[in-house]
Amino acid sequence: MIVGSGTVATFALTGYAGATTDDADDDGETTLSSDLESVLELVPAESTLDASYQRLQYVHVENTDDELDHQTRRTLDDLEEVDPDTVSDVISVVADDGRVRLSAVTGSFDRPDIGGSEEDDNWLVGDLDGEDAFAAADGKMIVASGEDANEVVQTAVDAVHGDADSILASPEETEPVFERLESMEYVTFFPNVEDYAYFEFDGEVSSFAVGFQQPPMALSGTTENEYVVAAESTVDDDWLLERIERIEQGQFVETTVDRSDGFVHVEAVVDQPPERDRDAAPDASVRARADADEGVVTFEHADGETIDTENLEVWKDGELADDQPADDHVTFAEGDRFELETGPLADVGLRWFDESEDVYYYYDTALVGRNSFETSHDIDDDTVEITYVGELEADPARLELVHRDDERTDLERRTLDDVLESLTTGDSITVDDVTLGDRVSLELSVPANPNRGQRSLARHRVRPPRMFISRRESGVVARYHDDQDRDADEFRVLVDDETASVQFTDETDTLSAGDEIELGDVSHGSTVTIEWLEPDEPTVIEETVVYPYSRVDMTYDDASGTVTVDYEDGDEIDADDLELRIDDEPAADQPADEYDTFEPGDELTTAVDPFATAEFVWEGPDDTEHRFGQVIAGRESLDAAYDPDAETVELVYTGEQSADPESLSVDRRDDVSSEDDENLFAQEYDTLTTGDSVVIEDVGLEERITVMLVQEGENHVSRRSIFRFRPEPQWAFTFSDRDDGLVAVYREESDRDAANFELLADGEPADVQPSDRYDTLTRGDELAVGEFEAGTELVIQWIVPDEPREIRDHVVVPEAEFEFEYHSDDEEVTVEHAGGDEIAASELGVIVEPTSAEPSGWDEDGMVTEGDSTTVDAEPEGGRDPIGVAVVFREQNLIDRERIED
Repeated sequence: MIVGSGTVATFALTGYAGATTDDADDDGETTLSSDLESVLELVPAESTLDASYQRLQYVHVENTDDELDHQTRRTLDDLEEVDPDTVSDVISVVADDGRVRLSAVTGSFDRPDIGGSEEDDNWLVGDLDGEDAFAAADGKMIVASGEDANEVVQTAVDAVHGDADSILASPEETEPVFERLESMEYVTFFPNVEDYAYFEFDGEVSSFAVGFQQPPMALSGTTENEYVVAAESTVDDDWLLERIERIEQGQFVETTVDRSDGFVHVEAVVDQPPERDRDAAPDASVRARADADEGVVTFEHADGETIDTENLEVWKDGELADDQPADDHVTFAEGDRFELETGPLADVGLRWFDESEDVYYYYDTALVGRNSFETSHDIDDDTVEITYVGELEADPARLELVHRDDERTDLERRTLDDVLESLTTGDSITVDDVTLGDRVSLELSVPANPNRGQRSLARHRVRPPRMFISRRESGVVARYHDDQDRDADEFRVLVDDETASVQFTDETDTLSAGDEIELGDVSHGSTVTIEWLEPDEPTVIEETVVYPYSRVDMTYDDASGTVTVDYEDGDEIDADDLELRIDDEPAADQPADEYDTFEPGDELTTAVDPFATAEFVWEGPDDTEHRFGQVIAGRESLDAAYDPDAETVELVYTGEQSADPESLSVDRRDDVSSEDDENLFAQEYDTLTTGDSVVIEDVGLEERITVMLVQEGENHVSRRSIFRFRPEPQWAFTFSDRDDGLVAVYREESDRDAANFELLADGEPADVQPSDRYDTLTRGDELAVGEFEAGTELVIQWIVPDEPREIRDHVVVPEAEFEFEYHSDDEEVTVEHAGGDEIAASELGVIVEPTSAEPSGWDEDGMVTEGDSTTVDAEPEGGRDPIGVAVVFREQNLIDRERIED
């Protein structure tokens, strides 16, 4: 997000950056920083989604420059509707092997205008490109992937409105973990460590988190890291430290252990291993070709700079190989080859290493024997058979068989020499009692090479077919999501425990990945269940309560001080099943007061005080609820102005209705510290009226002013950000690629002097400047900056301070399309240039997510044009399947990406 299994752990840890937190008070109120809490509130609780969260990645992206991990950069690139420079915080969650994938961002952006979406109390909810589901409001956006993406997004919005718990409530360790890691810049949280067998906590630990001061992918020198482990008091300190050291990529120099309230907090001084630095290594393309049937790996210098062999190391099975390139070559130049005898099974890599700078780079690696095994599964006998198809006799002692259950708990782990004296062509081993959800893999029983992780030679996962139910305007739809075709008669659909009128067999004979079956207009409130009838007893693979289809618009009228619920489209709903709530309490006016049924065209208006939260809810059977809309009254009734000479910020109330200021708290922070929230409005006014303001003194350029809405519930205190302001114009511009060239668009709410900005192209002043067209920049102003060659870096500076500040950069990315093909049997991805600009192979990279944290180079050298292709490894690590593949320009800039269908 290393030696041995640490590579897998390090990838998992990458990119989860925590913001500063404060200790919880005696009343149990959350005192996490407002920035962190605001983005965490966008993520539903595990219990709400009925999911097991495997990893939470959070990053505070402000002032991180190029230190963002690929996962966070990919998240920002995917949100095409939001300028990355207006994003302050990002959180990404993966659960249930990718069944639930959710990302959320907060920042200073306006609600994006996305067609085909529905209004839901200041939120837009809909689909992106017909695949991902999203919800967006001012300064907040949520995107979910997967078959139940719409439900995940809707549940996330429910969490925002307080109708469902957020991850601050479940997993229950979330808040105490972040409180203990308050001083760390980067944090990764594993709420359910049983999902990661390589942690080797043996069931003694329930959750694990780690915090870094430096970006996890760029740790170097001596670092001060912190770890928080949820463990019983019976867990020994030395035992725990030993296992943390196995995860940590560096070497512990000093540790301090503190225990309280079921948590172990470890502070460690760590000597980090060499840092990966592609730019430091000679710019060369070296390819490793493995031939298991000959028992050799050949390294060939295909193109690029000459490499001094004194910096080249060939590693084999965790040790320096007996034969090295320096034995035959003083330098390794284009056309040179080096052959290493490996035998039929080996893990080999060619590493460039500069000891003086403590940096390294792997030119290529090879797993010898990865194509020497075949697997098969017998569902009737509950067995998996692994057969050796290699030509050379192999040593079974070099192979470890691992059998894990659905919770990734080891059921069996042993070397093959327990059952085989030798391994020759056609020999096989049978694993018994392999039931649904189990995983069987064959791995090398040797140490991994430095800075690399161990990969499986063969693997097989047994799982039931996956089916997802979604509610659409046309009715209820089931979508089949599995890589194996199945007969439609293997499934049965139930509605309220009775056989449904529509079965899969009515629509098709065979189900293939992506097939959708329309189940008809099932009455809302009904429970739809899908059963799999194989192999013996029926198994429920999906179940949901159908909520009404609806499109509701909720608006606040500041002039009249009322909220209106306008039912625009949807089902006819019994009015008794609907409730309008104000701050979690029933409103004075309810749909049942005026209607028997609530239908499109009906509306309901009620008086609401400024800064109260109104929500419209359907109450279903078995305590289920579905929120149709929500609005915070008067949240747009605040404005701010900054005086750079006096260094003051004036916050102004602009609403027409008198307002109680008691619920408003002003949070003030910079990048290294924060001040306690203050109720500045309440200190100055008993009641707010139009034009009332407060002045904040000595405000630095980098400070952030946030007005929080603080509301007390029965068991918690909710704090929501309703207004943000920063004196520095950090997100002042976005770049838009138009037909006639690039256009810079001014995005700030406040007007600014155009002469205070300068546009640079590759470090030199551009031909066009903002002051050429404008004296004062107002939101929406556009500046046509022209056309530039791919690779040009544009930077907009704010030149008011003594030292100009970079506020926006943009790399001109080549325009090209790529086609992707995932070969699950070979665990490889083929990427083909499908049209567009030609691109230098040295500037292209391919990332398979989450298999590779760093880009793999293009196989061939020279220029990549239409029809050229490359193949990269997609070997799952840590038991996690690949979920996507991306092509990047200069290692960071996304050109194209596609999700891998499971």
